[in-house]
Amino acid sequence: MNIRKAVIDDLSELVRLESIYFHNPWTNDQFKYELEENVFSTTLVIEEENKLIGYINYWITFDNATLNKICVDENYRKQGLAQKLIDLFEEDCKKNDCMVETLEVRVSNEPAKSLYMKNGFTAVTTKKGYYNDGEDALYMVKGVY
Repeated sequence: MNIRKAVIDDLSELVRLESIYFHNPWTNDQFKYELEENVFSTTLVIEEENKLIGYINYWITFDNATLNKICVDENYRKQGLAQKLIDLFEEDCKKNDCMVETLEVRVSNEPAKSLYMKNGFTAVTTKKGYYNDGEDALYMVKGVY
C-alpha cells in the first residue's frame, strides 16, 4: 500500500471512484483544476498494486483548512485507510499552523460522521438543502477558536 500526492495521470481513476461513491461527483475538469491550478489544494491517493483505491482532497488557506473529499473503495474499507488519510491531513494542518478545520458531510452519511467525530470534529450547524438532491449537510469544525 502506497500513499502519495496525486498526479495528472490519476485523473481517470479519481473520476471513476468519485462517480461511484458521490451523489454529485466532481468532473475530470474539477479534479484537473485541483491538481494543476489551485495552489491551496492537496490531493493524496492510496494505491495498492498500481490500483488507486482511495483519496483525500483538502485546501489549506493561510490558517484554515477545508476537507473537501475523502473516499476509499468499498472493497478496502474497515482497514483504517480513511484514518490514514485523515492523519496525513492533520499532519499537514499542524505543519501549516492551521487554527480551524472545516468540512460538510451529508446528514445521512453515518460512517463519515463517525470518522470525523472520532477525529475531533464537532457539528456546529445544519446547512438546509445543501446538496443538489436537497439533502442537508452538517457543517463540522475542529480547532482553536
